[in-house]
Amino acid sequence: MTVPVFMLWCAGLLTQQAPAPLDLHIVYRSDFVYQSSTRTTTSEWWLSEGKSMSRQGDRLSIVREDLGVAWRASVTAETYTETKLPPAGQPPPSEPATVDIHTAGFEWEPEYDWSVKASGQSSNVAGRACREFVATGDGDYAEARVSFWACDPAPGVSRSPTDLVAAPLRSRSSKQMIFDTLAKHGKAWLLAAEEWQEPAIAPTIVIRVRVETLEAGTAPPGTFDLPPAFKKAGR
Repeated sequence: MTVPVFMLWCAGLLTQQAPAPLDLHIVYRSDFVYQSSTRTTTSEWWLSEGKSMSRQGDRLSIVREDLGVAWRASVTAETYTETKLPPAGQPPPSEPATVDIHTAGFEWEPEYDWSVKASGQSSNVAGRACREFVATGDGDYAEARVSFWACDPAPGVSRSPTDLVAAPLRSRSSKQMIFDTLAKHGKAWLLAAEEWQEPAIAPTIVIRVRVETLEAGTAPPGTFDLPPAFKKAGR
């Protein structure tokens, strides 16, 4: 190969575009258990670069960072509302002043001191090999236990399901503990979790969440667009 031909070949390699990241399709179920009552919800999500779609029953939500808008829609009524997204890089709202059980009333949430370890157990969740972590938390007038299952990230996917799967959990402290643990294990993905909260003067609350479908691919056409028949609410 001559030098000019070699240089042209190298230039061709440099100008080749990397393949676009795959979209991520997630369906998960969450259970809220309090005393003898269990409330179950199922959520479906599509995640893409700068875009997301979620469906829970009649409610449809689409976020388009590229357009700077978020739509919230009723599938039955075929109506939607539109919210402008804050500019990229805008700082989040300031945190509220620190409170404790004596000043916060029913809004008080303890910060736990966590002890986390890998249980050595493995299981298959939504077709992915997962490993289990167990954690115990000791807080002011409260105790908590969390078990969660994580898998290695799927190749070619830039978005993670971890934030979505952790969202139904009640404790911010529990969520942060999970995020910190997974970050130390190669940014593993959270696919299932079970949280027990034992307040000093209230019944135990249990939250369970588990991914049922996890697929990497290309979202169907129109996934991140409002259906044409939908009309803006109030018009």
